[in-house]
Amino acid sequence: MHLRPLTRGERVAYVQGVSAQAAPATPITATGTEARNLDGQAIAITVFSTIRPWGNLIAPIPGRIFLPILFVVTRRIPKLTVTLRQLSFIHFARWTVITRLPYNGAPQAKKRFRYPHMYFESNFNGGWEEYIDAFSHILTKGMTAFWGSSYGFPKPLPTAQFKQYINANETEAAHYYSAYPDATSSMVQRSLKLDDTLTPLKRNAEKMDPDEFAKAYRTFLTDVQDCL
Repeated sequence: MHLRPLTRGERVAYVQGVSAQAAPATPITATGTEARNLDGQAIAITVFSTIRPWGNLIAPIPGRIFLPILFVVTRRIPKLTVTLRQLSFIHFARWTVITRLPYNGAPQAKKRFRYPHMYFESNFNGGWEEYIDAFSHILTKGMTAFWGSSYGFPKPLPTAQFKQYINANETEAAHYYSAYPDATSSMVQRSLKLDDTLTPLKRNAEKMDPDEFAKAYRTFLTDVQDCL
């Protein structure tokens, strides 16, 4: 029997299917992360990496110049990040270039870094290792673009080395709060859709006769099947 590798679209569909399943009482696995990075179903990840002063793995341009351009381009052309946004187990992900520590007043001394740093933060559902696996296999080029300017970046594949790199540069959260700790991001999105669809039905119900309401209710149930 010949087995062909999955296409990127098939891999995304598979990950979405897994992330859309009902969530267990605790994350599937928290391997690779610390207890303070957890709040119910949600997991936080925070990574600092030092940006090299010379070129990166994508283009012969210093990271301090290449990365701001990359950020602008990905914001202006949403289709470049559509695969990332399709991964419904990710609450959000943000990359930032920082050159100094935020100043909070005396007695803190103002400090500027010798080299700029990449600051990555994200919240997600599932497990730490599964999250890195998804980034490595589905967003291989994107991870290379974002981290290709950082010291020690081993490329996203093989995943074992990339996980070691992320783990070495990860910072444990001092405090992490989730507004809906018992829900996954998919559950929250479905709940919002359900509420938006139910609101007009409730508003118009008093004006309907029994037959009209029955028809409207059946339509409502059909429209929200994926939310129930």
